Amino acid sequence: MNIKNLIPNETLRRLNPGLFEPRQQPATFHAAEKEKDLHGDIFNECRARGWIALHGSMAERTHRTMGEPDYVILADGGRVFFIECKSKTGKLSISQVAIARHAAKLGHTIHEVRSMEQFLGIVNEKI
Repeated sequence: MNIKNLIPNETLRRLNPGLFEPRQQPATFHAAEKEKDLHGDIFNECRARGWIALHGSMAERTHRTMGEPDYVILADGGRVFFIECKSKTGKLSISQVAIARHAAKLGHTIHEVRSMEQFLGIVNEKI
């Protein structure tokens, strides 16, 4: 069974307002001063490409796992990206380092990005 056939695009649009329309704000092409700006740029890029970006709210405490990366991105071609955003001076927490190391042992990479250039370099890399 193909899940694509289960939920029509109009239902997705209602459940996720703005999922298909990128916000109007310029991309950041230098190390981000504020992590939230980088989050917004990455989310906009994912929407513009038609990707699903799973992301918890930065505005309020969520029920996510400690150390979980900021984004799990379901991209085209069956690709999945795990992205942890940091500002120019931000540091990984102990739990973020632990999750990244354990993920690496399982064959996964959690990418730490500080700019849109880094993010685009990762997602545009040819396999």
